[in-house]
Amino acid sequence: MNAEQIDQDESKRGRPLDLSRNEVILTATLELLAENGYESLTIEAVAAKAKVGKATIYRRWSSKTALVIDAASSISPFKTLCQTLNREKALRDQLIDMLSLVFQNEQANYQKALTAIGSAMPHHKELEKGLHNDFYYQHRATIESIIQPFLKEQHALTDPELDLLADIGPALITYRVFLIGKAFDHAYVVRIVDTLMMPILDKALKEPTAY
Repeated sequence: MNAEQIDQDESKRGRPLDLSRNEVILTATLELLAENGYESLTIEAVAAKAKVGKATIYRRWSSKTALVIDAASSISPFKTLCQTLNREKALRDQLIDMLSLVFQNEQANYQKALTAIGSAMPHHKELEKGLHNDFYYQHRATIESIIQPFLKEQHALTDPELDLLADIGPALITYRVFLIGKAFDHAYVVRIVDTLMMPILDKALKEPTAY
């Protein structure tokens, strides 16, 4: 049975989606983004690389933009991140692990895909808005969940402090990758946490917030 026949079979009434194909399609999307960039990406190319029919993709994603947003989200697995982190580690180490996992600093292919997406964002507002809504709030909530157990009852982070902590990592990493075209590694993530994030947190942990 070829891809088009599988599509027709999958589209029969009452036939559930085969979720295992989602990962294959998203992986193919990231590989093509890394190889050729956003503008050259087509649903046809993704279908060919994933060895599925176009209808299989369109049953899951309404457009190329929606597909790319989900592919970018698959790099940053927030749904499983909190379970992946070792909660026995110190706050600093958890933040380093979190940024490393979110941005996949050891995966050169993923970094190339993110660079391609970042280069396209200024020219595609729907893509930019979708990525912002999907990424920012999940990233902020993850940071808050890491920090909260280390705060005593009389301490709290203000919303501006939490916003700043959520901005620091993505801002520096996206600037480095998207604007100046440099890869980032574990040592760079460590510098972000030690130089910028921990001083803010050290102050918050020592000084009670005034209500």
